[in-house]
Amino acid sequence: MARIEIESACVDFRLYAPGEKSLRSLAARPVVGGNIFRAGSHGRGRFVRALDHVSLSLKDGDRLAIVGPNGAGKTTLLRMMAGVYQPTQGRCRTEGRIGTMFDIYHGMEDDMTGRDFVMSRGLFRGASQSLLADNMDEIRSFSGLGDFVDQPLGTYSAGMRVRLAFAVATLFQPDILLLDEIFGAGDMDFFDRASRRIVEISSKAGITVFSTHWLELAESFCNRAIWMDRGQVKMAGDLDTVLDAYRQVRTQY
Repeated sequence: MARIEIESACVDFRLYAPGEKSLRSLAARPVVGGNIFRAGSHGRGRFVRALDHVSLSLKDGDRLAIVGPNGAGKTTLLRMMAGVYQPTQGRCRTEGRIGTMFDIYHGMEDDMTGRDFVMSRGLFRGASQSLLADNMDEIRSFSGLGDFVDQPLGTYSAGMRVRLAFAVATLFQPDILLLDEIFGAGDMDFFDRASRRIVEISSKAGITVFSTHWLELAESFCNRAIWMDRGQVKMAGDLDTVLDAYRQVRTQY
């Protein structure tokens, strides 16, 4: 059984002065829409609240779309569900094997071949060498790379990298599927094939959470939605109700 329970969760990131180097400063850079506040000794520390007391309950059969403007907290929420970020207040609990489709290019090095990437990324995600070898032909076919899978990644176009990374990321069937905007490049034929595969994997997963600006794609397989703004859930409910309300105002963002 798959389950996600989020109770009044907040995620805060420390803000640093220009030139200050740290892992947390790097993590804070993409957070642009939260609320900035001061904390710590004499209020000298500056933080941005990327998630602000978010509560959410998901169970088997839920297909949730997360919508909202850039900087609303959509990606932060997904990463908290995946365990990448821990809530600084509240809690987030999950049950079931989690599969993510963000950072799908992680581990790509120009001097490795496509086949090398399949093996290293697949092993990192918990697959066996035999499973990856057995599925290599399917990966080559779906990505459209053919024999190019044995060429260095440095010779690949952006679209070729997308197709290969997506083929590896969708090789495994999770209980909980977490999707961020994933179609950064690629032709329309690949987009159609990738969309069909997403719908197929989602139909078999217990829970799917999809953060997107592509509302029409969300409508093809989601049944619930939340609208986020400045780290808070502005509206939650059935898909059509939330998307209709969001469409009326999204041009204002």
